[in-house]
Amino acid sequence: MPPIKNVALIYGGESGEHEVSCISAAYLEQTITEAGFQVVPIYIARDGIWHSQFKVHKLPADNVKNPASLSRTDEGVVLADSARIHTIVDFAFPIVHGTAGEDGSLQGFFEVMGLPYAGAGVAASAVSMDKALMRALFAVNNIPQVRYFIIDDATNAEAIDQRITAELRYPVFIKPCNMGSSVGVHKVKDKSALAAALNDAARFDDHLLCEEGLPVRELEIAIAGNYPDYIVSGVGEIKVNHEFYSYEAKYLDPNGADLFLTADIPVTQQERIQHLAKQAFAAVRGEGFARIDFFLDKDSGLLYLNEINTLPGFTPISMFPQLFKAAGVSGAAITRKIIDWGVARSQRLKTLHAAAR
Repeated sequence: MPPIKNVALIYGGESGEHEVSCISAAYLEQTITEAGFQVVPIYIARDGIWHSQFKVHKLPADNVKNPASLSRTDEGVVLADSARIHTIVDFAFPIVHGTAGEDGSLQGFFEVMGLPYAGAGVAASAVSMDKALMRALFAVNNIPQVRYFIIDDATNAEAIDQRITAELRYPVFIKPCNMGSSVGVHKVKDKSALAAALNDAARFDDHLLCEEGLPVRELEIAIAGNYPDYIVSGVGEIKVNHEFYSYEAKYLDPNGADLFLTADIPVTQQERIQHLAKQAFAAVRGEGFARIDFFLDKDSGLLYLNEINTLPGFTPISMFPQLFKAAGVSGAAITRKIIDWGVARSQRLKTLHAAAR
């Protein structure tokens, strides 16, 4: 495979995490450049139209009018825009958070194009995006998680309340299975608030997660590498100043949460989290990079794995780059490694596909 020169940085998207994606892309543009590559920004507007850009727009740029497309040619993968400018693209770095970005659909497109890309593959992306599938794999692999059940019909609040009472008890969290950044997530303290939470969460997905709401500390760890060889950071902690770590606490309120790159936990607890993180990432056959979130029950001291985020926030203050920075790996260095791992995976799969012909 020829050396990587032009990296298509793909961001924006149609999901509720559009703004976060723009901020992530602005920081990645810097780290990709520092890693020695040429950035080719591609902005996906809210209407799904792709646009070629000279520079990443940190804020949503809905007035951008330079439609573009990627196509596979004899020269390689080519980005062509409305100005008839053609650019060879060697590698894709998607940072489209949420649906149609980190759910495997964009990754599948890259596979069809034969374009090496950063992050998890199709299956790992899809499974990790869908909380129902992800938790089923956690259960098969005996990874500890809070009690939960899946809601396929959000219209029957009475039946769901009965199941909560019988299996979990209030408070509970209602979450869309395929959504990130806490969009559509509600903490429900009693039956009176259940129907409204179900109705709102159902705007984002056709199946929901209902999980018990324990008093927990929120711990996070960064992981990277190709299956089965992973590197992990230390363990950080999110101390939330809201009712829970909502979208508002994450992105709208500057005082919504305090981030600590070193959680105040025993060394043995950190080592267990690092072990479970590798076990969970391997369970979904994860590759590339991810942030993995844990719950530590304040009352019982029990540890639970919450979720894997295969396209975590990559802003200057996001936990993924910050945790690796605290471990001595700069933003440019981890970006370079992520690109190298993406190239290695692509080469491995091409060898397998050639052998199968």
